[in-house]
Amino acid sequence: MYHSHSPAQIEQRRQQLRQRRRIRVVKSLWRFTCMSGILAGLGWVISQPDWTISKPEQIQIEGNQYLSDTTVRSMLQIPYPQLIMELAPAQLTAQLTAKLTPQPIDRGAVNVKIDRRILPPQLIVQIQDLPPVARIMPTNTTQSQTFIDERGLQLPISSYRPTVWRSLPTLQLMLPNQGACPGWSQLYQAIHASPVAVGVIDCHNPQNVILQTEVGKVRLGAIGDKLKVTNQMQQLDRLRNWQKHPRSEDVELLDLENPYSPKLQLSQPIAVPDRVEVR
Repeated sequence: MYHSHSPAQIEQRRQQLRQRRRIRVVKSLWRFTCMSGILAGLGWVISQPDWTISKPEQIQIEGNQYLSDTTVRSMLQIPYPQLIMELAPAQLTAQLTAKLTPQPIDRGAVNVKIDRRILPPQLIVQIQDLPPVARIMPTNTTQSQTFIDERGLQLPISSYRPTVWRSLPTLQLMLPNQGACPGWSQLYQAIHASPVAVGVIDCHNPQNVILQTEVGKVRLGAIGDKLKVTNQMQQLDRLRNWQKHPRSEDVELLDLENPYSPKLQLSQPIAVPDRVEVR
């Protein structure tokens, strides 16, 4: 059955709908005002000094066994003061990884993690550092003692913890003028694994690397890939008695540039006799 409504009822209905719309609008405006206030307050709080990294001591270093905290902090280029929320952990991680590992080929094995902590504002830096493995021979008498780790990181002795100072490496390294020995990581790993003791690595000319070993001077030439330098050190171990050659007083060095064709370098190079190829 069809029911008709009086004009008064229709008008009352319209007023109710308008009132509901006004209430919805007021609620929306109230929610917006509250959220704006909260965000403004949060922004004000974050901008306060208590939410900034204002000094190096707010960078907490973890996992470093050899490098001092001060050394690791100095590798992070952070302009102080800096809002904690404006620091990008991923960017800082890449920056620190590059500093710890000068040779890009080794960076995939480096374990660096950086996180932000809001309360209190801190950067938490976790690293896996390495001990120094060789002393870089100075080019002048005023140069301070500098050491190098397996990855190629060169630092003065003051950059390490005092516990490291008591067991410094005896291996010595001569570097070229540009300050880097190409293929250093592969070279050191092969030398470290070899039973033949090495005292000096002369990388002054990267195309003609010379080793001072317990059995004499050895030429490696330019450092190749890991397989080549490993073969060179294995061949050196097999040829320990090369100094027993009849003309040993004329022998300048053992040439292992080609590990499959070693030579004794005299006034004129000669092939290594079969009788000295085995211990």
